[in-house]
Amino acid sequence: REVTLQEGESVSQRDEVQPVDLFGAMKLTGQNGSFRYGFLAAFEKDVHIDGTADGLPRRVEQTGSDYLIARMIYEDTHKGAYRALGFLTTAVLHADGDALAQGFDAHYLTANGKLKLDGQVFSSDIDGVDRGFGGFVDAEYTFRQGVVQRIGIEYFDENIDINDLGFLQSNDYYQIRSAHVRTSSNLGWARNNQFDVRGFLRKNLDGLFIGGGIFLSDRITFNNLSSLQLRASFFPKSFDDLNSFGNGAYRVEKKRELMIRYSSPETGRFSFGGGIGLREEALGGNQISIGGGLNWRPSDKVSFSLSFSWADRNGWLLHQEDKNFTTFKAEQWVPNLAIEYFLTARQQFRVSMQWVGIRAQEDEFFLIPDRPDDLIRTTKPAGPSDSFGLSQMSFQIRYRWELAPLSDLFVVYTRSTDKGFALRDNTFSDLFEKGFNDPINDVFVIKLRYRFGS
Repeated sequence: REVTLQEGESVSQRDEVQPVDLFGAMKLTGQNGSFRYGFLAAFEKDVHIDGTADGLPRRVEQTGSDYLIARMIYEDTHKGAYRALGFLTTAVLHADGDALAQGFDAHYLTANGKLKLDGQVFSSDIDGVDRGFGGFVDAEYTFRQGVVQRIGIEYFDENIDINDLGFLQSNDYYQIRSAHVRTSSNLGWARNNQFDVRGFLRKNLDGLFIGGGIFLSDRITFNNLSSLQLRASFFPKSFDDLNSFGNGAYRVEKKRELMIRYSSPETGRFSFGGGIGLREEALGGNQISIGGGLNWRPSDKVSFSLSFSWADRNGWLLHQEDKNFTTFKAEQWVPNLAIEYFLTARQQFRVSMQWVGIRAQEDEFFLIPDRPDDLIRTTKPAGPSDSFGLSQMSFQIRYRWELAPLSDLFVVYTRSTDKGFALRDNTFSDLFEKGFNDPINDVFVIKLRYRFGS
């Protein structure tokens, strides 16, 4: 939760945001015949940030939130068909305001398994915001083995918001989406081939076309279990009303994307994979990305995993402030490393690290028009350079001991970084070092989970 300082106060760059801790949690699940239920309650400790105001130490405090969740579902399998009706309610209670959400969901599957229907309607009630509503319906029909058609419709009004305890990427739109999947098996030269074509069309409630696309992919699994995947995508011209953060809608150009990836069989001690992709940016320009990885299991007890992705972007469009946009020439590295060692069948030791490093150099500058239209090219606004460097890291050492089924002891050390810098002459090694030495989270945790009863 964002903490707001009074006018004239600031938090220095090196001050750490203390992690939000749970004060307590309770969970209850059960079943009575065809009726299943579950309840969860969690309570946060208060959060604080140590900073400076006029050169003097300053602590800003904020009370934690209380979380409540209830889920109930009734299921029936009369004559082989599956029917279910469920209800979910959530509450986030805080001194600054409460956020409530409720939803009903329904599910149906015919006895022969050919037709499947899923639907949900839900609402949100947040203090200071009008009640919001949304919902969707999905249908899936299997014509025959290996041939499946899906179609879905969804609607979210401008006030629906479940992000206090859930996730909704955006609201204020309606959309139709479709997917057709064909799987062919026992081809002789290959184990199977899966062809997938899907697409969507989306408008906001003001009638603007804010997105659409068609996606073609083909995945071949060869007889030795290696695979080759090809994908092509096309996005027509549309308006973007999301990435301006409430400052207006603007038009983006049509975009095309191509990708190819190969993966070796994963049955042996050594496996690898890699791919390359090409994609057009929102206002022109191109992005090229390369990724790959390898896995090595020298024994049943030890495994190593290493992967990376690299991207070079020319024309990366990012919102800055108010109506200002900037395009960047950027380079990004994302390495991942994981090492696992099983001391015994019940004891596991794991070390993992993921890092995201970005170097972005400002290029061109634009303004959002007063009415939905093309972005307006402009000169650089007064102020510091928009060029930036970013370092995000998650490093973890974890020991797990399974004492019994559903009973575990965890010993975990976590160090995480999320730092942005003025680019200047920082190299990727500089970004990594500065981020590692200035973490936002440096935590050692011991957790015991024990299940009572038979």
